[in-house]
Amino acid sequence: MDYLKRAHELNETILRDRRALHAHPETGCDLPQTSAYIRAQLEGMGLEVKTCGRSGLTALIGKATEGPVLLLRADIDALPMQEESGLPFASQNPGKAHCCGHDNHAAMLLGAARMLKENEEALKGRIKLMFQPGEETGDGCLDMLAGGILEDPTPDAALGLHVDAGSPLGVIAWGQGPTFCSNDIFTLTVRGQSCHGARPHQGKDALNCSAHLILALETLIAREADPSQTDILTVCSIESSSKAFNIFPESVVMKGSLRTYNNDQRDYLLGRLKEVCEYTAKTFGCQCQLDFEASMNAVVLDEELEEEMKVYLTQTLEGEAHLAEKPIRKMGSDDFASMSCRLPSAYFFVGAGPDREHPYPYIQHNAKVVFNEECLPIGAALLAGCAEGWLKRRAK
Repeated sequence: MDYLKRAHELNETILRDRRALHAHPETGCDLPQTSAYIRAQLEGMGLEVKTCGRSGLTALIGKATEGPVLLLRADIDALPMQEESGLPFASQNPGKAHCCGHDNHAAMLLGAARMLKENEEALKGRIKLMFQPGEETGDGCLDMLAGGILEDPTPDAALGLHVDAGSPLGVIAWGQGPTFCSNDIFTLTVRGQSCHGARPHQGKDALNCSAHLILALETLIAREADPSQTDILTVCSIESSSKAFNIFPESVVMKGSLRTYNNDQRDYLLGRLKEVCEYTAKTFGCQCQLDFEASMNAVVLDEELEEEMKVYLTQTLEGEAHLAEKPIRKMGSDDFASMSCRLPSAYFFVGAGPDREHPYPYIQHNAKVVFNEECLPIGAALLAGCAEGWLKRRAK
């Protein structure tokens, strides 16, 4: 099958799916409306759909009962933010929006599923679909792993993708080895003793302690992290229990994250993070509690598989899209890491800029982000073409 040609023929259907999902975003792992919509589309193709985890969905395409199995993954959750895109199909759910583009991923995988199902007789193995919630909260992939996504049958490899409004249309970026950072999201709660601001000696200043703690954490990267590696430790939120100008707060809560490509360095920095919090707090007569909201490894791609998929991608998208010259690394994170540490994995970034030369001024996680919908058939064809090529190479 000419997957690119067929994807363009299915463009109106793929557009419909994307816009329906975009208008009704849901967050986390509780996605009843999103899952119901995707299930209806898959069942309409004649697929047997199974729930995996809380809201995840999976289905198999292929007539074989044994042989190679490739997992195709799309994340489907939205962000807890208010959309400001001005699109006619913008979010109808206040405080929730598909500003990362996962609606595009779901529509692309639905499009790929339609084409692969149409071409099922020619497939030399099976394709396992993975529609995954909870990527933004970091627990969706783990939830589907616990639900048995790697069982009955067990995939041999995995493929994922992400749209990028900051890259021109038709550019496909790729990774080599470590591609997304690890992400450890933490909350620091500093507890002191409240008192009047005019009598600081009668209390324990949790706010002053927190200020020194932030500076101490920055020093971890400046003086203890290997400068040849990439590491980011950021505190992005701070809130005290006091809103008055003359009362020292009883407690201060800070939120931040640690990101790195190097898992050994990650272990070291996490250990030092705990020590710095404990001993800095003691210096100011306070206590500090460290809690982790979510933790995930770096996404490390299988270089041999990535190179193989690049061949199928180029063959499938010839004339419509092209690979970026050099591999890229993203400082963001993706809980696809939980898959890439268990299966050989490949991953691509699909340019969704306004034209073939420029990016959009607003990109992922911005309330004003938009994605060029011309990227949709490109992504659908990419997934389907790579899947068939990978199976064909492993046919007995």
